[in-house]
Amino acid sequence: MKNYLLEIISILKPYTSRAYLVGGATRDILMNKTPFDFDIEIYDISPTLFEKIMNKIGAKGVGKNFFVYKYKNFDLSLPRIENKVSKGHRGFEVKLTQDEKEASLRRDFTINSIMINIFDETILDFWGGKQDIKNKTIRLMDETKFKEDSLRVLRAMQFSSRFGFKIEKNTLNICKDIELNDLSKDRIYKEFEKMFKSKYLFYGYYYFIKMDIDKKIFNKKFNFSPLCFTFRKNPHISYFLYHLKQHKKIDFNFFPKNIKTPAKMKKLPKKVSNKFLYALSLKYPLKDWSILNNECCKEWLIKNNIYEKKYKPKNIDFKNPKKSILQEIKNIKFDIINLKKGNK
Repeated sequence: MKNYLLEIISILKPYTSRAYLVGGATRDILMNKTPFDFDIEIYDISPTLFEKIMNKIGAKGVGKNFFVYKYKNFDLSLPRIENKVSKGHRGFEVKLTQDEKEASLRRDFTINSIMINIFDETILDFWGGKQDIKNKTIRLMDETKFKEDSLRVLRAMQFSSRFGFKIEKNTLNICKDIELNDLSKDRIYKEFEKMFKSKYLFYGYYYFIKMDIDKKIFNKKFNFSPLCFTFRKNPHISYFLYHLKQHKKIDFNFFPKNIKTPAKMKKLPKKVSNKFLYALSLKYPLKDWSILNNECCKEWLIKNNIYEKKYKPKNIDFKNPKKSILQEIKNIKFDIINLKKGNK
């Protein structure tokens, strides 16, 4: 661990022996992942001295009311406790503390509450975070404080999606009861973005439904099975957006404009015929279309060589190519390849 922190150790060593790596970096180290950003809480230093040290090294104050400075990829802060006093994610009263256990209480989940001393690598784990990492469990720290920031519901969702962790039952029930209507579109999207980039997207989607995030944000209830199994095989943001647009008819305007669904993809009709598939495959190979429609007709598409490639007509009249291509498809013997359940 010290290789990441040699510069910070040299800066702080003349002033204190209590400085701790906290939050996500500590969790990542214990999960054998390489951290890229580091939160360090510094004890036994007054705010005045802390500010002088930060100014000396050229650190930038990013939350002076919260005693937080940014230096390279380090967030350096004094240990604090927070009490909710008004609405919004900045509506907290902040007080300093020199008690590590008390300071750790402001963390959202036990897996983020572990502390590692940067000087001697002593680990402080007051709330069973190491065991929860071992058990792949997401468990809240304190129910009252947890409810003070509704963003933590979305953080539970994206942590599950990133790590493949299960959300502990009590935590799940509390998350389900928390409303999300105080969150900005920007804050919502940032948590979804982390989920979309994750390895276990189907976990995130499962808790997206189980915690009623679907109803709270989109005002519609989603089904678990179809999209979840798509995510298990092909975790990709486009599939989620396609599902919102084609299956749920939802305006997802809190997503940035540069994030789009796959171009010109069609929703699965009630009856899927060979003629429909051949005509569709003139535009693009049908692999993505099949995946987005829950692996519709995959075996047939592979067999007829239009899963990975576009359909190539056999006889094209170059004087009137469009008409000849459509006529070729029209002459194919009609066959129903897929029929949605309940439709006759």
